[in-house]
This record gives sequence, C-alpha cells and structure tokens, in this order.
Amino acid sequence: MARELGWRYAGMSAVMHELLGVTGRAREWEAGFDARRAADARIDRLADERMTEFVAGLENVVVDAWLQPWLQPVGSVLNVWLESDRRSRAVKCAVSFLRNGERRSVAESGDLVSAKDGFSQEQFARLYGIAFSYSPEVFDLRCDNSGYIEAPTLEASDRGIREFQEVLMRDVEGLLAEDPSS
Repeated sequence: MARELGWRYAGMSAVMHELLGVTGRAREWEAGFDARRAADARIDRLADERMTEFVAGLENVVVDAWLQPWLQPVGSVLNVWLESDRRSRAVKCAVSFLRNGERRSVAESGDLVSAKDGFSQEQFARLYGIAFSYSPEVFDLRCDNSGYIEAPTLEASDRGIREFQEVLMRDVEGLLAEDPSS
C-alpha cells in the first residue's frame, strides 16, 4: 500500500526485532519471544512509544502495527482493519515459513496463529485495557482478505497478494477521495 500510494512505510516488526535481539530467520512473534514480552511489559511499551514517536507529525506514512490505531489521536490518521479468517491466516503463515526456506503445515501454522492471537489479545488488554478486535469507532475501513491465497504455495500467495492489492487500493483510494485532507 505504501508503495502504491508513494508513501513511507513503518513496520513494528523491525522495532520488535531490535528490542528482542531477533536475528536471522527467527520471528519476533515466536513463543519464546512472546514469553519474554509477557515477563517484561517494558518491551511492548517501549516498542509502542518508538512507533508513536516515529509517526508523530508525519504525513503520508503507512504503519503496520497492531495497536497503532488505538494509540494515535482519533481523526489524525486513516485506520484500516485487514480481516482474515483463521484458515486463510494459517495458509499465509505457512507461506511465510516457505519464503524463509522452512516448511510448516497449515495445521501447525494455524496453531501458531491462534497462540499469537491469544497472547496479543491478553497482552494488549493487560497493558492498555484494549479489547483487540475490529471496532467501527477506531477503523475507517474494513477489508476482508480471506480466501485470496488458495493454497500454501509461493505461486498462490503471490497471485492472491496481487488480487487483494487491487481491492485494497481501490477501497483506500476511494476513501481518500472522499476526504482529500486525510
């Protein structure tokens, strides 16, 4: 989306990698790292502070951070919720492993996604009192990308990403056209 709009991109994964010392193929959301985050709330708070400080005052930036919609002043940003059913998220997770030269079944990937979701919901509620879920008061746009990746293969993933990108950009550009000042 950032590339299509010609905007800057800021991803929370890079911040979490730095704070957790994640290197190589490790992912910041693997169980061991979540255990560290659960034991030391300063990690998440510092990550959220860094992202909030980075985007403060910036215009035309796409931020990929789960909590950012709740942490930014209301009305100062365009918040997009990307919806995806459990099966689709499991397939995407399996493809993510493939892209890093690893294999995980869709079932294993689904278990990882469920564990990550459970941890994140508990962590966000504990740290900020946020019930992490779609909320029309917080999000300007809701896009469902379920089913775009038909199989856990790189080819199916690349095709699904291209197809969903067209839908997402049409919806985002339509919303921006409604309010050019946003």
